[in-house]
Amino acid sequence: MVTIKDIAKEANVSAGTVDRVLHDRGGVSSATEQRIRRILKQKNFKINIVASSLAMKKHLSLATLVPKFDNENLFWKSPISGIKKGESEVRPYGVETKIFNFDQFDPKNYMSSFDQLIKTKPDGVVMVPLFEKETKKIIKKLNESKIPYLFFNVNLKGCNNICFIGQKSFEAGGLAAQLISFCTHINDELLIVTTRKNFDNYRAHSQRVKGFVDYFSRNNRNVKIHQIHFDSLNNRKKVVHEINQFLKLNPKIKGIMVPSSRTSNVSELIDDKIIEDLNLVGFDTTPNNVEALKKGKITFLISQKSFNQGYKSIRTMTDFLLHKKIPNDELPSPLEIITKENVMFSEFDRKMSNKET
Repeated sequence: MVTIKDIAKEANVSAGTVDRVLHDRGGVSSATEQRIRRILKQKNFKINIVASSLAMKKHLSLATLVPKFDNENLFWKSPISGIKKGESEVRPYGVETKIFNFDQFDPKNYMSSFDQLIKTKPDGVVMVPLFEKETKKIIKKLNESKIPYLFFNVNLKGCNNICFIGQKSFEAGGLAAQLISFCTHINDELLIVTTRKNFDNYRAHSQRVKGFVDYFSRNNRNVKIHQIHFDSLNNRKKVVHEINQFLKLNPKIKGIMVPSSRTSNVSELIDDKIIEDLNLVGFDTTPNNVEALKKGKITFLISQKSFNQGYKSIRTMTDFLLHKKIPNDELPSPLEIITKENVMFSEFDRKMSNKET
């Protein structure tokens, strides 16, 4: 059986250095880390050999509360893949992870999924605080039970979460505004399209809208910004009529911002002759969004590396529970600008990440 000492001897480093690499604790030069990892791979060294003694002494339960996805709303597939990747890595440490999904458009289902989660008495919770009012009730129960929790993707201020991992939504909205200003003229008007129930209770999207509007205010740009809202896109015939009629009545609109991952859904609603004269900016590299970007129906997408959000959340909470490693208050995701010219590289990165799960 290959041991840490065997690896350390071959790599000409201390056992402590090997342990740092195995546990991703940092403090090791890039060249040394690469040499150690190469030897670990050659020796087929399994992390559970290191973790087995710890796992025998302590078993931990980690619960995640995250929206489910479907063919119409694919965004959450990526962070869930990241969660599963993290889960496979921490399992040998004696950490069991269970995913509790909920309907992202239904606050009641959000609460009922949490009720199922809390019954399992987890040692830690990783959650997407999608609905602000309901989340406050959830946080109260977690605090009373002294269960540590972290937020990812959506942040909520004023809570005792150990960390937030995700995109800074207000700043992301400002970036969307800057991008749309590049491809519109001074007298052009803009449109914000929102497409969900309980919009004001969904902090990430509402913060993007605020950041978008704030950008023009801060830069003394007197731009007329319209807003149109749909509770859902299920009644397609009605929504198609309303949005195209709105655009015909407001021909000065040349730019559209969609503060969600449903930009491609919105682009499909607009008549081909109208959309030719529009620039759309939205969020997230879902397969449908990428396809619309390639076709020229979307001008810019802002990616937030959602796979990494799920993955980092599991690893961060595990380090906190096992090693008492306190993370920074925020671990922000990058604001990556995606165009049809560079999307192939983003797709490759995404496929490689998913391949590793």
